[in-house]
Amino acid sequence: MRRLLSLICAASCSALAHQPLFNAGPATREAPYVISQVAVSKVITAQSRGAGQHWYRLTVPDGFVLDATLFVGGSCAASFAPKLWLVGPGLAQESAPFETGSDGAVTVPGRWAAYQGHGLTARKGDTLRRTLNAGSYFLVVDRGDTPGWVMLSLGGREEAGGTAEGRAALGRFNRCQ
Repeated sequence: MRRLLSLICAASCSALAHQPLFNAGPATREAPYVISQVAVSKVITAQSRGAGQHWYRLTVPDGFVLDATLFVGGSCAASFAPKLWLVGPGLAQESAPFETGSDGAVTVPGRWAAYQGHGLTARKGDTLRRTLNAGSYFLVVDRGDTPGWVMLSLGGREEAGGTAEGRAALGRFNRCQ
């Protein structure tokens, strides 16, 4: 009963803060998961089934401050450590493990810390914070070879919303199932 109440609290708390969404995937560069309403905070949960990437496209106005953080389900294997990349025009050209075309690509260090809050038990990665010029960009989650559950958290204005699939994915994220 206690676990059920925790999951209900997590789902309702998330609905009043970051909008919970679910990326059923696969999301590729050619057919990315499109992030709409970029100024609204959200968490997008996805299941990673091994090597490859999850691609998310966002179109931003000039001076937009991107605040993106990866979380990994706390019950996932310690070897599951995906990496977050930002790909787009005018960025430095770091050596990405995937094709970036003529766009630049930047990432954050791959450090992880234990996290508990908002109904989550997870590992939290470093935050990718950057002021962007107007245009279209990709956030890319390079999954690595180990399967697991990942959550992309995007800062912004708090608004109620999200989807039933996004709320349901929170429990699977915590259990890494």
